[in-house]
Amino acid sequence: MTEPGTAAGRDARRATWARLTESAARWSRRRSGADRSPLTLDRRRIYILPTRLGLVYGAMLFTMLLAGLNYANNLALALTFVLTALGWVAMHECHRNLADLSIAFAAPRPAVAGGEARFTYALRATDRRDRHDLVLSALSSTSDAISVTATAVRTVELGVPAPARGWLVVPRVAIESRYPLGLCRAWTWLHADQCCAVYPRPARRADYRGAGRGAAAAAASRESAGDEDLTGLRDYRAGDPLRRVAWKAYARGGELLVRELAGRQSTPPVFDFADVPGPSTEERLATLCRMVLDASARHEPFGLRIGPLSVPVDGGAAHRDACLTALAAHERPRTGRGESP
Repeated sequence: MTEPGTAAGRDARRATWARLTESAARWSRRRSGADRSPLTLDRRRIYILPTRLGLVYGAMLFTMLLAGLNYANNLALALTFVLTALGWVAMHECHRNLADLSIAFAAPRPAVAGGEARFTYALRATDRRDRHDLVLSALSSTSDAISVTATAVRTVELGVPAPARGWLVVPRVAIESRYPLGLCRAWTWLHADQCCAVYPRPARRADYRGAGRGAAAAAASRESAGDEDLTGLRDYRAGDPLRRVAWKAYARGGELLVRELAGRQSTPPVFDFADVPGPSTEERLATLCRMVLDASARHEPFGLRIGPLSVPVDGGAAHRDACLTALAAHERPRTGRGESP
């Protein structure tokens, strides 16, 4: 059974180490500035310290040196010097394993609350030397150890938990190596300031009653579409429903045309946060998220109004992503603290 004093001491040591790491990372940021993709690591920004195994190894060598000198044992001294040279070479190779490594990164893809944000990095050896046992870490996530061959680009995906809607800010990513013997740990920080939008988790179904201005008219138009008369054809515009595309005319002439129908004209809905029912802000945003996804899946134009922000009526994947980003950013400023607000 763990004693309370021992557990408290361990927690205190972890907190002290976390503060020291944070201070060192801030100093490194001031020293190197923000990083742009691609980045090639030079030797000045690679840091190295002995691991626990390295400290034990050094203590062992010091004990062997004292014993050899005390007993004037040349064989013990020779073994000590050989092992010291081995440790020196291991330290040099550990540092060299990160030097001249090129790292490219791009903007991360948006995530859904409760899932993972995927940050992608492409590693390449600029000096055509193999790299071994590289580990990437950010916040509470760590990748598996990977190797980079001399002539290939290795792509690594780092999954960072996104527990809440908003902005997930990753101010830095650590890249480290303990190759070849684990006696030293060489590392550097990639100060990329990457930011990922975390969309609300969509509701299973959405109640459209009163949720979109013009939604009722649009629904009625869909129900009576069979009774409308064709008045002509016009050029296709982004957001037009695919069911109104004149496919026969497209097959004959090669141009994408849309049927103009007489009768009741539909008004594209504008989904308004103020009209969405729900006991909490998050549930109302989840409903809006489902409505946006459903309308986009039907290739129907729509708009969005949430507080002072208004997204005009449009269609397409870019419009869908803009609306989802607006939902993610509602009352969620970018904090820059490296966590979901």
